[in-house]
Order: sequence, then C-alpha cells, then structure tokens
Amino acid sequence: MAYVVARTVIAGVLLVLAARRRAPGAVAAQALSDAAAALLVLAYARYALRTALGWVTLPLFAYFVAWEVIAAARRFDAMGEAPGDPWSDAELIGGTARWAWDVLGVAPAVVLGAIVAGAFILPGQWTMPGTPPPLTCAPTEVAPGDTITLRMRVPHGGELGVFTPRRGYYSIRSTPPAGTVPDAARFEYRDRLVIPTASAAGRRVNAGARERVFADSGTYMFSLSEYKDVSMAITCAVHYRP
Repeated sequence: MAYVVARTVIAGVLLVLAARRRAPGAVAAQALSDAAAALLVLAYARYALRTALGWVTLPLFAYFVAWEVIAAARRFDAMGEAPGDPWSDAELIGGTARWAWDVLGVAPAVVLGAIVAGAFILPGQWTMPGTPPPLTCAPTEVAPGDTITLRMRVPHGGELGVFTPRRGYYSIRSTPPAGTVPDAARFEYRDRLVIPTASAAGRRVNAGARERVFADSGTYMFSLSEYKDVSMAITCAVHYRP
C-alpha cells in the first residue's frame, strides 16, 4: 500500500506540473506510467480490482514497461546525445545512485505487473492474494429443505459430483460432448450453483437412473474437476442432519 500511495502521489504531482507548464510530453507520459504501476501493484493485492480491470491489465503493463525502458534509455543517454567528455567521479556516483533508485522503484511493479498480466493470459496457473478458494460450500451445516450454494472460480472443470456418507459417489454434472453446448453456456464457466437438499439428484457410476443424493446423515463432500483435467479435483464439504 505504501508503494501504491507513493506512486499515486508522484503521478498526481507530475500531472499538475505538466498542466502548469502546458508542455505535457514526457512529464505526462511518466505520470501515466506511475499511475499504471500503482494500479498493477494494487491489482495484485486486491482480487476485486483484478476482476474489474480484466484484459485492461495487458495494455497497462505493456505501456508501463515500454515507457520505463524508453525513460531508462534516455537517462542513459542512449538517444545519441552522450557527451564526449568522460564523467567525473561525482557524476558516476550520482548516476549510480539514481539507477539504483530507479531499479528499486520500478522492479516491484514490473514483477507484480507481470504476474497480474500473466494470470489473465494463463488463468488458474498461480494464486494471488485475495483470490477466493476454487470451490466453497455454504452453509456447511444443512437440514432437509435447505439449499447449498456452491461458488466456483472460473474456468473450472465440467465434472461435479458428491461423495455421500454411505452410498458412494454420485455424479451431479458431467462434461457434455464437444460441440453440443456453446462455450458461453458450458458449466465450466458457471461461478455459482444452488443445490436444494430436497431435490438434489445424481447418478452412480455405470447406473442409468438418477437417485436422490441427500438421504443419510453425515458429511457430503462435493468434488469439482479442475479445468481440462478430470483426474484432479477440488473439494468442499457440508454436514447433513435429517
């Protein structure tokens, strides 16, 4: 948060200076870069902001990195304006200190911004702060007539089942054949499912008819397959008391 506040204050000061001088140019570009850095770092720490930004994190990160590279090249006199005279010891010490400060100021946003942008390109590869669990069941104590709400992090797998206390495993949702359901309507992209205990039904392995799931007292463990990998699963459990 301290880094985000510092970057935001710097961005505001630079924008004010750019407006007062009526010559935005590099000053305004640096202000936008500081604002992008603050957003990327804050998005790493705040799930709600990551969700709200979505694909916008990609151009934010690209702009931030591109401008910082250009700014670093300009500071290093890589634009063809390097003086012919050798630098003095004081200039070398000052330049080294400025580069160290730049690295410490830019590196956190580069690393965290890369993680945020990478998570959008390759969802589900790593977990960032504030990310909700892949699967939650609420409430955890239920009785006849209650409903269970499953909240799932998308995208997830298409296989949903439940392990019952005495009658084994029941399949509640199974992956439909490819091409039979539009991608937007597939279960893999559903983030919430309400299951009534009174009418929930599932199918046993190698059985045709669907049967009532909640019949015995005990712990029911829901199992949701991970995205594109039915051999791996995430679980949550509820306790049912008739």
